[in-house]
Amino acid sequence: MSKKKANQVKDFQHKLSKTMVENTRANTIIVGDLDVKQMAQPKVKDGKKQKKTKQKKGLNRSTQGLGNLGRFVQFLTYKAEIIGKRIIRIDEKNTSRKCCYCGKKHDMPTWERVMLCDCGNNIDRDRNSAINIMIRYLSQNALWTGYQQFVDNLRQYRLPDGIEVHTEAK
Repeated sequence: MSKKKANQVKDFQHKLSKTMVENTRANTIIVGDLDVKQMAQPKVKDGKKQKKTKQKKGLNRSTQGLGNLGRFVQFLTYKAEIIGKRIIRIDEKNTSRKCCYCGKKHDMPTWERVMLCDCGNNIDRDRNSAINIMIRYLSQNALWTGYQQFVDNLRQYRLPDGIEVHTEAK
């Protein structure tokens, strides 16, 4: 990536993180905890690399080159701390594959953008993942996090009417 593009991405990340921190009423901001370096590694099974590892490696290298995701979370974290907000990182594993309504896990190809579940839930994959990250956060911190704050955070993202979020562990 050229130096100019790298600076543009960094500038955008600074501006976006500032906007997010300043325009969020919540005192706690939840983010997914991505291991970007691990994402770029080809899968190894039984000591052998899996098929299409060159394509995966190239794709993930290009993803890393678009702007360091970890750097964005760092910007978000230090800007939040300045004004007294917290950033909590939550493991993202399987959050886009698990239905946020009924908890059923689906094997979905990464190109598929909408989750269609047997329970009737029809939701964008990224939105489903975000809800599951919030549910995971709430279930891990139920003693000191109120349900109302959780609902308020979800309302900020204007979930479609009719989606109910179940917080019990599945």
